[in-house]
Amino acid sequence: MCGPSSKVPGPSQDELDAREASRRRSAEALKEERRTAEQIKAEQAEVSMALASGKRGRRSLLAGTKKGGSGFDVADSYQTKKTLGA
Repeated sequence: MCGPSSKVPGPSQDELDAREASRRRSAEALKEERRTAEQIKAEQAEVSMALASGKRGRRSLLAGTKKGGSGFDVADSYQTKKTLGA
């Protein structure tokens, strides 16, 4: 009645291993891409915050120039024992 069964052979073990390795590589590449994107985003946020606040990096406005670090000169009329110019 029915002819010989013609089963379609499934993928070999080598093909399955190759597919799994490919999936792992693509997953690792995606993780690395996300990690890089997060680093770039953090750097851009830091730069934009520095530009918005008028200072570079984490330096204080009272630190003055890069080399001197002397801060701002406060007029004597603004200095008292309690406030010291603040």
